Amino acid sequence: MKNNILKRSILIISILLLIVCAFSCVSAADNSEITMETLSKNGIVVHYPSNWGYSESTSNYSFMALSKLDSIDSFGVGQVNINFEKKPIEGEFYTFVNDTYKSMQWDSSFDLVSSGGLMVSNIDAVEYIYTSTENGVEREHKAVWFEKGGQAYVMMYSAPTADFENDLYVFDYMLSDIQVT
Repeated sequence: MKNNILKRSILIISILLLIVCAFSCVSAADNSEITMETLSKNGIVVHYPSNWGYSESTSNYSFMALSKLDSIDSFGVGQVNINFEKKPIEGEFYTFVNDTYKSMQWDSSFDLVSSGGLMVSNIDAVEYIYTSTENGVEREHKAVWFEKGGQAYVMMYSAPTADFENDLYVFDYMLSDIQVT
């Protein structure tokens, strides 16, 4: 009796180990083909995974846009994207950035989640996290602003709210590794 229970236990443990191993091998195979790419434009150098790529942007101030490749629509715009913009500063930098978000408070399609300071490539920066709703789709955004040469730069990650956390690590990695020249 004890022998049968021991054999069944070993069999069950062996099956579970095989399942775990199979899933580990599949995950490793999926990530093994991802390499790191480099993009440099307007004094910004970023490194990003090869399952992301250059895409179109809907912003007139955008100089570089990267999107998760499987999220790019028929117009070339990524639904999960990281957009880089450069805007001329009107007045003092912090006032300029804060006024951008103050104007959003009157628009019911935007909801500010948080804001605060941080450093980007040894430059003081400001971070805003907010949600927006457009055409019935709720999106979450993480925008990091910094000043360089009298220009306001913003690096913004945007994704449908349900997908936001899934790829936030790509934005956070790019932000931690960004080079501003």
